[in-house]
Amino acid sequence: MTPSELHLHLERRGLRVTQPRLTLLEFFAHTHGHFTPEGIFEQLRAAGQPLSIATLYQNLRTFTEHGLIKEMIGQGGEVRYDTNLEPHSHLICTHCGAMLDVQIDLPEWQLGGQGQGWLVAQARIDLHGVCPGCQQLAL
Repeated sequence: MTPSELHLHLERRGLRVTQPRLTLLEFFAHTHGHFTPEGIFEQLRAAGQPLSIATLYQNLRTFTEHGLIKEMIGQGGEVRYDTNLEPHSHLICTHCGAMLDVQIDLPEWQLGGQGQGWLVAQARIDLHGVCPGCQQLAL
Protein backbone atom coordinates (compact mmCIF):
# COMPACT_ATOMS: atom_id res chain seq x y z
CA MET A 1 0.00 0.00 0.00
CA THR A 2 1.18 3.50 -0.81
CA PRO A 3 1.25 6.18 1.90
CA SER A 4 -1.87 7.79 0.42
CA GLU A 5 -3.69 4.42 0.43
CA LEU A 6 -2.72 3.91 4.09
CA HIS A 7 -3.99 7.41 4.86
CA LEU A 8 -7.33 6.68 3.13
CA HIS A 9 -7.64 3.30 4.85
CA LEU A 10 -7.46 4.96 8.28
CA GLU A 11 -9.90 7.71 7.28
CA ARG A 12 -12.44 5.18 5.97
CA ARG A 13 -12.40 3.51 9.39
CA GLY A 14 -13.07 6.84 11.04
CA LEU A 15 -9.61 7.03 12.56
CA ARG A 16 -7.52 10.15 12.89
CA VAL A 17 -4.39 9.85 10.77
CA THR A 18 -1.21 10.02 12.87
CA GLN A 19 2.35 9.04 12.06
CA PRO A 20 2.36 6.15 14.59
CA ARG A 21 -0.85 4.76 13.05
CA LEU A 22 0.58 5.04 9.55
CA THR A 23 3.78 3.32 10.68
CA LEU A 24 1.86 0.49 12.30
CA LEU A 25 -0.56 0.11 9.40
CA GLU A 26 2.37 -0.01 6.96
CA PHE A 27 3.99 -2.73 9.10
CA PHE A 28 0.80 -4.82 8.94
CA ALA A 29 0.38 -4.17 5.20
CA HIS A 30 3.85 -5.52 4.41
CA THR A 31 4.05 -8.43 6.86
CA HIS A 32 1.74 -11.31 7.58
CA GLY A 33 1.61 -13.40 10.68
CA HIS A 34 0.59 -13.54 14.30
CA PHE A 35 2.58 -10.92 16.16
CA THR A 36 3.07 -10.25 19.85
CA PRO A 37 3.25 -6.58 20.84
CA GLU A 38 6.87 -7.13 21.85
CA GLY A 39 7.66 -8.65 18.45
CA ILE A 40 6.08 -5.70 16.66
CA PHE A 41 7.97 -3.28 18.92
CA GLU A 42 11.31 -4.96 18.15
CA GLN A 43 10.70 -5.20 14.39
CA LEU A 44 9.74 -1.53 14.16
CA ARG A 45 12.76 -0.52 16.26
CA ALA A 46 15.08 -2.63 14.06
CA ALA A 47 13.59 -1.02 10.93
CA GLY A 48 14.33 2.46 12.32
CA GLN A 49 10.66 3.25 12.97
CA PRO A 50 10.39 2.94 16.75
CA LEU A 51 7.15 3.61 18.61
CA SER A 52 6.85 3.97 22.35
CA ILE A 53 5.41 0.85 23.92
CA ALA A 54 2.44 2.85 25.26
CA THR A 55 1.66 4.23 21.78
CA LEU A 56 1.98 0.76 20.31
CA TYR A 57 -0.46 -0.81 22.81
CA GLN A 58 -2.93 2.05 22.43
CA ASN A 59 -2.96 1.72 18.63
CA LEU A 60 -3.16 -2.08 18.71
CA ARG A 61 -6.30 -1.72 20.84
CA THR A 62 -7.71 0.92 18.47
CA PHE A 63 -6.93 -1.17 15.38
CA THR A 64 -8.61 -4.19 16.98
CA GLU A 65 -11.70 -2.18 17.93
CA HIS A 66 -11.98 -0.86 14.35
CA GLY A 67 -11.52 -4.25 12.70
CA LEU A 68 -8.10 -3.64 11.16
CA ILE A 69 -6.53 -6.60 13.00
CA LYS A 70 -7.74 -9.44 15.22
CA GLU A 71 -6.57 -10.16 18.73
CA MET A 72 -5.96 -13.79 19.66
CA ILE A 73 -4.26 -15.85 22.33
CA GLY A 74 -1.12 -17.76 21.37
CA GLN A 75 0.17 -21.17 22.48
CA GLY A 76 1.74 -19.82 25.69
CA GLY A 77 -1.19 -17.57 26.60
CA GLU A 78 0.39 -14.47 25.08
CA VAL A 79 -1.68 -11.94 23.15
CA ARG A 80 -1.03 -11.99 19.41
CA TYR A 81 -2.37 -9.88 16.58
CA ASP A 82 -3.49 -11.46 13.33
CA THR A 83 -3.60 -9.47 10.11
CA ASN A 84 -5.67 -12.06 8.24
CA LEU A 85 -9.25 -10.88 8.66
CA GLU A 86 -10.78 -13.68 6.56
CA PRO A 87 -12.34 -16.60 8.46
CA HIS A 88 -9.55 -19.13 8.99
CA SER A 89 -8.06 -21.60 11.42
CA HIS A 90 -4.51 -22.11 12.67
CA LEU A 91 -1.88 -24.83 12.84
CA ILE A 92 0.05 -24.22 16.06
CA CYS A 93 3.34 -25.91 16.90
CA THR A 94 3.34 -27.26 20.45
CA HIS A 95 7.14 -26.99 20.59
CA CYS A 96 8.06 -23.56 19.21
CA GLY A 97 4.64 -21.85 19.09
CA ALA A 98 4.80 -21.14 15.35
CA MET A 99 1.39 -20.41 13.84
CA LEU A 100 0.21 -20.95 10.29
CA ASP A 101 -3.12 -19.90 8.79
CA VAL A 102 -5.15 -22.74 7.26
CA GLN A 103 -8.56 -22.82 5.62
CA ILE A 104 -10.97 -25.45 6.94
CA ASP A 105 -14.38 -25.60 5.35
CA LEU A 106 -17.08 -26.04 7.98
CA PRO A 107 -20.71 -26.81 7.24
CA GLU A 108 -23.07 -23.90 7.57
CA TRP A 109 -25.25 -24.85 10.49
CA GLN A 110 -28.88 -23.88 10.43
CA LEU A 111 -31.62 -24.46 12.97
CA GLY A 112 -31.63 -28.05 14.18
CA GLY A 113 -29.05 -30.69 13.32
CA GLN A 114 -25.60 -30.62 14.90
CA GLY A 115 -25.92 -26.96 15.84
CA GLN A 116 -28.58 -27.80 18.45
CA GLY A 117 -30.70 -24.91 17.21
CA TRP A 118 -27.82 -22.44 17.27
CA LEU A 119 -27.16 -20.12 14.38
CA VAL A 120 -23.35 -20.07 14.28
CA ALA A 121 -21.96 -16.61 13.53
CA GLN A 122 -18.26 -17.39 13.81
CA ALA A 123 -16.05 -20.44 14.33
CA ARG A 124 -12.38 -20.84 15.14
CA ILE A 125 -10.53 -24.11 15.15
CA ASP A 126 -6.88 -24.38 16.17
CA LEU A 127 -4.98 -27.54 15.29
CA HIS A 128 -2.01 -28.30 17.54
CA GLY A 129 0.94 -30.40 16.42
CA VAL A 130 4.65 -30.27 15.62
CA CYS A 131 5.87 -28.07 12.75
CA PRO A 132 8.30 -29.41 10.12
CA GLY A 133 11.22 -27.44 11.64
CA CYS A 134 10.73 -28.94 15.09
CA GLN A 135 10.27 -32.41 13.56
CA GLN A 136 13.69 -32.04 11.90
CA LEU A 137 15.26 -31.05 15.22
CA ALA A 138 13.85 -34.19 16.84
CA LEU A 139 15.61 -36.49 14.34
